[in-house]
Amino acid sequence: MGQAREQDCASAAAEQRAAQRYALMLRAGKLVCDGQEFLCILRDASATGFKARLFHNLPKGAAYELELGNGTRYAVEPVWERDDHAGFQFCGGTVDVHALLEETNQYPRRQIRLKLQLPILVEAHGITRGALLRDLSQHGALIESDIVLALRQPLLIEAEGLPPLAGRVRWRRGTAHGVVFHTGFRLDELATLAARLQLAGLVQPAARPASGRG
Repeated sequence: MGQAREQDCASAAAEQRAAQRYALMLRAGKLVCDGQEFLCILRDASATGFKARLFHNLPKGAAYELELGNGTRYAVEPVWERDDHAGFQFCGGTVDVHALLEETNQYPRRQIRLKLQLPILVEAHGITRGALLRDLSQHGALIESDIVLALRQPLLIEAEGLPPLAGRVRWRRGTAHGVVFHTGFRLDELATLAARLQLAGLVQPAARPASGRG
């Protein structure tokens, strides 16, 4: 079985090399593995697969998907891993590589958000309350709080495994509050932080959005 697997991987890698490849310089995406979400950088792609820059070891799982900034998802399978890069093939045949490059669909491209489902403490006006962090990006977060926070309300977010995050409420909708940070993350900082939180079991796996958006 091991030899057959190696032959299949070698064949898939050969097919990827044979397909016309396009360079993708610093195109951020999400690698979704069994409900957990990890940041990656797409370095090049073809109709059969792509190479990604990782910021941690490739997470082990039964199912993988690539999600782009516009929410489009592709079922993928890892083919190889070397140093801080990994190669993937698209499941179910070839894809429209031009649509992948341009990220065209009904939704606009936007900043990558990682769904983390992390219990947090929110300090505002000297009062600390429990809340839930629903997603995290380089420059902000979505939190769920039963206590309605005022727009432009300064606050501090704290949680196990998370550095203190100071910011302001930018918008609210029901119990959902959008927060913008005073100081954001570099992409590599967010990638390693999210991986550490998830691999340590501090967050719940993210549910796949019904609409297909990230």
